[in-house]
Amino acid sequence: MASAPSVDPQAPANSRVGLAAAGAAPPVPAAPVQAAPSHPVNVPGASNHSPGTSVAADGVATEVLASGADGSAAAPAGSALSPASSAEMGGDTSRATAKPTASHRRWLPPLLGLAAVAGGGAWVVAHWGLVETDNAQLQGHLTEISSRVRGTIARVLVEDNQQVKAGQPLVLLDDRDARARLFRARADLEQVAREAQAMAVQAGASVSTARAAEGMAVADQQSASSELARAAADAQRLVGLARQGGVSRQEAERAVTTYRKAQADFTHSQATRQTAQARIQDVKVDRQKAAAAQAKVLQAQAAFAEAQLDLSYTRITSPGSGRIGSRHAEPGRQVEPGQPLMTVVDTHPWVEANFKETQLTALKPGQKAEVRIDAYPDKLLHGRVSSLAPAAGSRFALLPPDNATGNFTKVVQRITARIELDPRDTSGLNLVPGLSATVSVRRP
Repeated sequence: MASAPSVDPQAPANSRVGLAAAGAAPPVPAAPVQAAPSHPVNVPGASNHSPGTSVAADGVATEVLASGADGSAAAPAGSALSPASSAEMGGDTSRATAKPTASHRRWLPPLLGLAAVAGGGAWVVAHWGLVETDNAQLQGHLTEISSRVRGTIARVLVEDNQQVKAGQPLVLLDDRDARARLFRARADLEQVAREAQAMAVQAGASVSTARAAEGMAVADQQSASSELARAAADAQRLVGLARQGGVSRQEAERAVTTYRKAQADFTHSQATRQTAQARIQDVKVDRQKAAAAQAKVLQAQAAFAEAQLDLSYTRITSPGSGRIGSRHAEPGRQVEPGQPLMTVVDTHPWVEANFKETQLTALKPGQKAEVRIDAYPDKLLHGRVSSLAPAAGSRFALLPPDNATGNFTKVVQRITARIELDPRDTSGLNLVPGLSATVSVRRP
């Protein structure tokens, strides 16, 4: 049997570990040596699941790491490792951090396919029965402010983008010309009113006079008629008596003269009555003149009211609440009736969504809608379909298409739906006409 090799207590620890691994028992030292505290040795890069055995040599605790491939031992911490030992340890590290096996790679495509199918199914469920269009914009009432009279701008009371209320003054025109026209109209009104009043009084007096004259003429005619009848009877009786010698010839001649005078008086009374009747006709004409004068009074009143309106038009006010935009009015500028000065934009817009004609069956007034404004992509607005356009948008174009002439190309038409937004969702948002939107409506 071979003798056990001797071990120097001062020899390096790796040499002692090698002897221990070879199965040689180290000799008992002559003098006791103080043992150092044992501690495990962690080799960087080595697997934590490799089995190890701790061996005490001369009071020094060492950890022997068994390799699963070649049975080589790892050196304890603090010892100098040879290049060979480092190479062996490097090989163990690469095996410990190996890539997934082929069986793992076989499961990867089915899992990805399952995830894609699940995502597609979720999208289909979310969009089932949903019609959507991004051909939508915010619309609002844009009221163009213009002058109704000719004049010169004296003051401009608002600025661009300013918030205004209904009835708030916007522009003041120079009102001196309008006031002068108002004073002239008032004077003309007073003049024609007095003239009409005088003519009415005159017509009333003429009527009374004409009726009285007609009555007197009738009475005179009746009196003359009676006198004529009496004179005719006397003349006839006396002429007969004179022929018989009962009265003198002179008396008979006087009776004939009286009869002729009665005839003349009767004729005069007839003429007087006709004159009275003619005067009544003249009174009717005077009445018509008084009525015409009253019509002139009405014309003067209308001119006066028009002058008042022209004076009020020098103060241009806002027809409703909104914000000022496109302001062109400047002090000192001459303006004409109908000339645009600025625009008042309503602050309560709605959405006009242009759906395809193939989506028309899914749209009905009263349906709920979801709106996303491009300016607020993270904000979901709710609304409802208030109405649908009575015709396709192409019918309202300046030059509508005529499919009966030339070559025909079928184009999908668009139907405009008006979406009223929920005020609770639009509160605090700066929504202005012209912003792009995306509208979704679920089929009923």
